[in-house]
Amino acid sequence: MKKYFVFILLTLFLNGCLIKYGEKKEIIIVNPYENINWNKIKRYKANFHTHTTESDGKETPEKVISLYKTKNYSILSITDHNKFTSIKTEELILIPGVEFGKNQHHIVSLFSFKMPEKIETLNEEEILKYVDEKEGIAFFAHPGRYKNEIDWYLNLFKKFPNLFGIEVLNTFIQSKGKVYGDTDIWDEILKKTMPDRPVWGFGNDDFHNLTQLAINWNVLLLENLDENEIKEAIKNGRFYIVSVVLGTDLPYFKGIYVDKKKGKIKIDCKNFKTIKWISDGKIVGDGKEINYKKNPEIKKYIRVEILGENGYIYLNPFGIK
Repeated sequence: MKKYFVFILLTLFLNGCLIKYGEKKEIIIVNPYENINWNKIKRYKANFHTHTTESDGKETPEKVISLYKTKNYSILSITDHNKFTSIKTEELILIPGVEFGKNQHHIVSLFSFKMPEKIETLNEEEILKYVDEKEGIAFFAHPGRYKNEIDWYLNLFKKFPNLFGIEVLNTFIQSKGKVYGDTDIWDEILKKTMPDRPVWGFGNDDFHNLTQLAINWNVLLLENLDENEIKEAIKNGRFYIVSVVLGTDLPYFKGIYVDKKKGKIKIDCKNFKTIKWISDGKIVGDGKEINYKKNPEIKKYIRVEILGENGYIYLNPFGIK
């Protein structure tokens, strides 16, 4: 009888240990900036949404290239409406691109420049399928102009792996009152896609005239300035976006570091006013550091907004598994 009682106690003890152990979950972070040596990586300014006199822009392609070169850009894509503008230059890296769409939701396609026939008759899904067939990569332009439901976006992100993000910063949208961009749409999408399907945030001028020059840009983190590495950086979110729509007093962002053992993410930054940590569309922390393992408000992703007195920087989202 005594042995039987000891056996029952031992069984209950072991089961309790197993239940407790089974409840312990490992938290994994998916970091788009993994393995970047911030002291050595090179940073290049890029604009991926630009118009010229070949569509509805006010400046010739040659003048546009010259203007961006004077603003210290290294990468540019001329994305005239439903038309590939062919031009050669040695002033900077020119990525082939087109802005598809008239009555459709506009879609910027990079690295894919052959035009489909009867573009005006194609829907967004057919356009993205075409871009995929041509091995291009795409993002949604200025989503704040439209009234599409979030599920509409989710369906297309699910179907097309070549669709890499949305244009969070766009001068047209910002001039209409959303000076901090379409972060609301971005967060609503990230709530449903993260952590397994990241959606990157792009920042562009949507240049048509001189008032839209060098307002928003993407900073690509590259070891070498060549087309293949640019394409891989865009695919993997190895960039961040910048806006001086409110003024040029930008934070000086040096790097972001992850301590996986402690669950800490730390920003190395100077000349900033505030740093906001966003998850599920809500502010879940502030300051240079956050612990994603100990903060119960952090859900499937976390992203960072670094605000200066006027200018600001947004980093691409980290997935939390």
